[in-house]
Amino acid sequence: MNRLSAVLALAALAPWAAIPIARSQDPGKPQVPGKSPRVAVLTSGSAPNARTRLDAFRKGMEDLGYVEGRNVRYVMRSANGQLDLLREDAQALARSVDVIVSASAHTTRALQDASVSIPVVMVTVEDPVAEGFARSLAHPGGNYTGLSASVLDHAPRFIELLSQASPRLARLALLANPSNPTYRTFRARMESAAFRAGAKSIVVLEASTPEQLETAFPFTGEDVPDGVVVMYDTMLYSQRLRVIELARDTRRPFIYPQRAYVEAGGLMSYGPQPEQNYRRAASYVDRILKGAQPRDMPIEASVHFELVINRAAARGLGVQLPAEFLKKADRIIG
Repeated sequence: MNRLSAVLALAALAPWAAIPIARSQDPGKPQVPGKSPRVAVLTSGSAPNARTRLDAFRKGMEDLGYVEGRNVRYVMRSANGQLDLLREDAQALARSVDVIVSASAHTTRALQDASVSIPVVMVTVEDPVAEGFARSLAHPGGNYTGLSASVLDHAPRFIELLSQASPRLARLALLANPSNPTYRTFRARMESAAFRAGAKSIVVLEASTPEQLETAFPFTGEDVPDGVVVMYDTMLYSQRLRVIELARDTRRPFIYPQRAYVEAGGLMSYGPQPEQNYRRAASYVDRILKGAQPRDMPIEASVHFELVINRAAARGLGVQLPAEFLKKADRIIG
């Protein structure tokens, strides 16, 4: 999608796209007294797909007394999966808004690379400390704060859920990006949880690039795993359609860390409820606009996790999901 197409897509999200970025504004120029603060939301995916999350953020702001056009103005920027547009938007936002709500580690990295010095509120970063965005969760120490979306503490839950979709979970596979700062922790915790649950062997499928993803599944005969856990990772997320295709080819249950995989045709996911994180992010923006410094604002962990299941995907994989298991789902698709 080119820039024109991106702008047209954003037009459907009014009032989010109603305010253009003043790219020539002096980055050090203080806000004009009496002028409504400008709050931006930066995402790396498509704008239409972010609609429910943006609405949740806006509702959170409304609950805190912010009314669009009266005491706040919004700017929405989505890179539609294009790295060059993400870099451009990160640089432009740094010169034109008062606070940026950053959707992911991918967008936060782009802001960091652009040397953004204004406050940034992260929404879904797996491990802000490991990623280098904060010195610690309790004392971020810089201009980045917000919420972490860590699934690392929930490793036993992933194994438990996967075992209900694949009762014979003797051989487990982990699909992971070894270049991700949380790789070692992810691998150690998933392996520990799997062995405690009775797994006999574990294979790690490593892919740092889309090209490596294509060669990560050399399964034949007895090598085929009984189930696969997918790591919370930006590269894997960006390639989720291909990951889902590989899952179909393998004909084994995969469990993903984000709902978007299931919405795209994956079997099931367990992870943070994104709308809740966006709504919670509003409280961070509110405090910052009232003078709080990000460096002094502890980063909170996500507390709302959801299990999402795609019954159509289960049928396509030939996976029989017990009725009791389906009752545990927070959301069922298909």
